Amino acid sequence: MTKNKENKQQGLTVLTPEDHFFFECHQGLDCFTRCCRNITIFLTPYDILRMKNGLKMSSEDFLSTYTATLVGDSGLPVVALKMQDDEEKSCPFVTSKGCKIYEDRPWSCRIYPLKPESTKITEKSEKEYYSVMDVSFCLGLSEDKVLTVKKWKEEQGISIYRAMENFFKKITMNEFLSNKKISNKNIQDMYYMACYDLDRFRRFVFESKFLKLFEVKPETMENLKKDDVELYKFAMRWLEYGLLGQQVLKVKPDVIKAKKQETGIE
Repeated sequence: MTKNKENKQQGLTVLTPEDHFFFECHQGLDCFTRCCRNITIFLTPYDILRMKNGLKMSSEDFLSTYTATLVGDSGLPVVALKMQDDEEKSCPFVTSKGCKIYEDRPWSCRIYPLKPESTKITEKSEKEYYSVMDVSFCLGLSEDKVLTVKKWKEEQGISIYRAMENFFKKITMNEFLSNKKISNKNIQDMYYMACYDLDRFRRFVFESKFLKLFEVKPETMENLKKDDVELYKFAMRWLEYGLLGQQVLKVKPDVIKAKKQETGIE
């Protein structure tokens, strides 16, 4: 059986972490960087965090320069990488020698040529399954290098992306939201800011009434000022509180008391 045929067969087969596939990408292949063209790449919040920091850009500048915003089935914003306006619709970071931001490339670029095969059941059980994409032009699938799914994920640094995405999935995969269509512009903007526009979210925390409403430990506030990962985790907690009604943030007692007095509840 040839490499291509075996991979194509595996593409129809769910792979466990210990299963193997054939793949190697390098500049000697005629198809090198072709997978970086004429493709839609959706970005996760952690993708954007890594990319904008790697480029030393603010989240606002990165989003306006390199992304396009769409509306998902739930009515909430989805962010995609904006391709160049050339004949091939190339990724703005691709060159003849490869990716300019390789160390901070998005999750979907890292996992290629694998494709997650997940369902709500596998997500709840925290089990992972993949298949090999059937990409006809990809000569890397004919190379001799044998990899297990587990080894490939380790080489590509997938674990931190998966860990960070779990915070995001607590929002996006919540059954409460799956049964709703969000049309409120303020909620859409709140979600976009917390997920994607972290620098604006930081200003919101420190320059609005936020800290007058919620109890936030001093050490937490210091972390939020300088650590984007901690800021992102906090933003996801804020969405859990505001969107899903989860009591993951603590409102200050005097705020609760004032609200009770305002509504006549004693």
